Amino acid sequence: MRDGFYRQTARVEGHHWWFRHRRRIVTALLDQEIGTSPGPGARALDVGCGTGGNLETIGRRGYSPVGIDRSSLALELARHSHREATFACVDANRLGDTFAAGSFDLVTVLNVLYHEWIADETDVLEQVRHVLRPDGWLLLTEPAFEALRRRHDRIDLGIRRYSRRHLVEIVEGAGFAVRRATYFNAISFLPAAAVAAADRYLRGEEAATCAEETGELSVPPGPINRWVLELCRLESFWLRRVGNLPFGVGVLVLARPKGAAPARRPGSGRDVEHQVGAE
Repeated sequence: MRDGFYRQTARVEGHHWWFRHRRRIVTALLDQEIGTSPGPGARALDVGCGTGGNLETIGRRGYSPVGIDRSSLALELARHSHREATFACVDANRLGDTFAAGSFDLVTVLNVLYHEWIADETDVLEQVRHVLRPDGWLLLTEPAFEALRRRHDRIDLGIRRYSRRHLVEIVEGAGFAVRRATYFNAISFLPAAAVAAADRYLRGEEAATCAEETGELSVPPGPINRWVLELCRLESFWLRRVGNLPFGVGVLVLARPKGAAPARRPGSGRDVEHQVGAE
């Protein structure tokens, strides 16, 4: 990400509906599948933490949060707003050289693998598996569908998008067993598709080359921002009570290292088993 993009993210991630909706989904999934009490001394690592907007959510789940990013500016902004977390300037491509094996109970990788500086997604996830405890959890989100690539991606230095099947294959190839895989943010799918189509027609490559901020992160007027967030509650309910979504602007995967004991659904006594499903 560019410096201007980091500054824009720091300004808006606390109240923009998109960030709040993703945090809500992440919170619900962690509570539902892992539980609200990970145990004393539990640690969580947020890879590519950016300006730190997800660390408070992780901390509230009972983990001691650690955030890493390759950008010193992002970490400076994160430290200013999230003093409860520990931060380190670390490139995700060198994760395994920084932390000892089995250092964390949870690792989150939220919209990181799609960036141009990730040399090999499988290699990064293999390093994640190395720093995870054998019974730990990986929570991963990435932008979905190559057809949705647009100016926003170029400003964010994103060079790839994923189908659910492709991301599951990468995660499994890195030594994980997938427990949940779904699209999310379906409410934005048609608007994003329209913007992507217009972008291809207008060929806005040159303008995005120098841009530091993206209009998609501009916070809508208060009533609209709240209204969209309320609409997103329907999606949160669906994911929590019904099942996976067949499309969306993002894709989410929850996984554990292969060989980990079956998870127990908190409070139910039943194993957590989810149909990953084909495209």
